[in-house]
Amino acid sequence: MKLEPRDDWVYWTLLAHYATAETRKRFWAERPDDLPAFMRRQPEWAELEPKLVQEAMVLHNLSEQGGSLITLADAEYPEPLRTAENLRPPMVLYALGDVRLLAEHPFAAFAGSRNASERAIQEAQRLASELVSEGYHTVTGFAKGVDATVAHTTLEQGGRTIGVLAQGLLHRLTQQAAREFMHALNEDRLLLLSELHPNAPWSGSFAMMRNRLVAALGDFLIVVESGPELSQRNGKTVRSGTYECAKIARKIGRPVYALDLPAEGNQQLLAQGIATRWGEPFEPPTPAQGALFD
Repeated sequence: MKLEPRDDWVYWTLLAHYATAETRKRFWAERPDDLPAFMRRQPEWAELEPKLVQEAMVLHNLSEQGGSLITLADAEYPEPLRTAENLRPPMVLYALGDVRLLAEHPFAAFAGSRNASERAIQEAQRLASELVSEGYHTVTGFAKGVDATVAHTTLEQGGRTIGVLAQGLLHRLTQQAAREFMHALNEDRLLLLSELHPNAPWSGSFAMMRNRLVAALGDFLIVVESGPELSQRNGKTVRSGTYECAKIARKIGRPVYALDLPAEGNQQLLAQGIATRWGEPFEPPTPAQGALFD
């Protein structure tokens, strides 16, 4: 199921992507019922108004491609994003797939290396299969490596999965993914989400930013394999996206588990108490208990 376009969608797009920081602050303070009227009262409206037509065309294109917009005011907006500790929820989410999946707990979120080891791939397959058999859906950042393994395994086992993207839904990378996963999308077993403007390209900063959504949408997070928190690459200090995802999950109140693999990041997460060791055997909460983690 996708949401039908509404006249106020374009105003939400302007607020999320073009309004000034001051206007967004006023929005959070007022939480207006009539967003179009609120936007027309803002000092920068003269600059925003010309964008109405161009953004309406973008949203029309998105709808024609099967996508829809979920706003903070919609009943379909995922409650875990509204209620997570220390998290400012995105004002809008762009969706491709069945938005009803957002309300169908429980969810196991996964994070792991793009360049995963063979053992990590095997563990991701095993854990995803086990959790799907327990009635769980999965959430990933839909990147290569661990994320891709979890998504494919979930679908192969008859489960449903959410992929949170680091680019817009109209970007060519999303279109490629939609073609690859066309059957799962048509069968309402895959939902692709992005908080980014539909035309936004992929970037490393967007990949880091989407980690908070992966962490928040899961009832808990499993770190399959992580690099160290900080490393050197080409003379620059680089942060591990997987490690950051674990830190964010802990900050917003989600349980974090890490596999006891020799990966440096896994061992750091366990040693620092950010993550708990995923035990053998481990008994996850039953689907009926999933709401306990909300």
